[in-house]
Formats: sequence, C-alpha cells, structure tokens
Amino acid sequence: MLDTLTALLTEAGTQALGFFDTLHQRSVEAKAPGDLVSDADRAVEVTLRRRLAHHFPGDGVLGEEFGGAATGRFWAVDPIDGTANFLSGLPFWTISLGLMDQGQPVAGGILAPALGLMAVTDGITLSETGLTPTSRAAHPSCIGIGRNPRWPAAERHAVEAAIEAAGLSPRLFGSCALSLMLVATHRLHGYIEPRVGGLWDCAGGLALCRAAGLPTAMKVHPDGSVDVLAGKVFDLVQHVPWAAALTADHPT
Repeated sequence: MLDTLTALLTEAGTQALGFFDTLHQRSVEAKAPGDLVSDADRAVEVTLRRRLAHHFPGDGVLGEEFGGAATGRFWAVDPIDGTANFLSGLPFWTISLGLMDQGQPVAGGILAPALGLMAVTDGITLSETGLTPTSRAAHPSCIGIGRNPRWPAAERHAVEAAIEAAGLSPRLFGSCALSLMLVATHRLHGYIEPRVGGLWDCAGGLALCRAAGLPTAMKVHPDGSVDVLAGKVFDLVQHVPWAAALTADHPT
C-alpha cells in the first residue's frame, strides 16, 4: 500500500503542479462565500478516483468535489486542500487521501507538491519523503489551528491565547491536511479545529498521526463537518466545551 499511495499521489501531484504553474488559465467558481473551487480541483479528483478504482476496486470514494457515501470502507479524497492558497500562488496546499474503515482512519497519505513534502502510511509504517528526521525538533514550539465560519472567532481567539500562555505559537496554514502531516512528522506540536469541512480534509492526516503514535480525537457531525484534535493539545483545550466532550467521548 505504501508504494501504491506514493505512486498515486505522485501522479496526481504532477498534474496539480501543472495547473499551479498555469494559474492564469484556471476556471474558478465560488461554492460559498470564501469557498472556492477550480477546474484543477475537479480534474485532480477525477484522476484520484480513477486510480483508486483501479488499485482498490472494492472501496468506496468520498470526494470533496464529487461526493460519495461515507459508509463502510472508503477513501476520503481532497484533490487540493487549501484551494485559496493554491489560487493565490502560495505553496501551502496538499493532495490528501484517507482510508476510512468502520468510522476510523486506518491508512492514507498527503502530498504537498509545491513544497516537495509527502507522508504515507499503511496504518503501521509511516514513510516520509522530503522530510528528513534530522530536521525534526525535539519539542516543536508551534501549534497548528484551523479557521472556518463554523468556529466562532471569540472561541478561536481564546484557544490562541491559551496556546500563547503555554509558551507556544499558533500557526494557521490554511490547510488542515498540511497541518496534520506536519504534526505527524513532528514539525507541529499539535492541531486544533472544530467543524472541519469534511473527512476529506482530515482522514489522511489523522491516519498519519495515529501511525506516528500521537493521540488524536475526531467527531463527525450530521452535516459532515468534523471536530479534530491531534498531537499534544488536549490539555490546552480542556476549557473548551466541544473539545472537552470530544476528549471524553472519542479518545484514541
């Protein structure tokens, strides 16, 4: 599976970089205020679906752009996580795949093509490309946080204040998948975000964090959004109702 995921992500990454290098040619629409989709997102998801169907014909697919059923064993696919970054010419975007089985992320991979970074896991082994173990910090001083319209700004600011009070620095990259990959590879202390847009944003990253032996917790809401905690963040959000409930009900 590691070789298959690496090859699949590499193929999709090459395609995505071609679109990234020709941003002036992109066709862009707004799915909602501040939520953009481009022809690149859709084309890369088509490629991922085709390759997943070839290599894993018995698995379902849930993609950000073309949907699917979140039941049984399926791949949660985000062709470009961080579309706003992508369309702005910023390198902080990823291609993310996460294998869900009976409600749990069990394998997956994330590629940040413009950064040359990739990590994949079969659920046991975590393999990194472009991330050297010698560049890891023994104690990362930054914590990733998300930002979305479903997370009240006042509560997010309170979480940021708690992070800073602990002597750490909040970082917002605009890509949940990228942040979770950096947690799994010990570049970020952890990651915090309630009501992430969907499993496609976080399934692959949570699988990586679990393979790295890091604590995670997740809760999928009826609308498909997901509460996410990963890494050494649980003590920082004990005062936050959704996080306290998540920690109590869904620890891993």
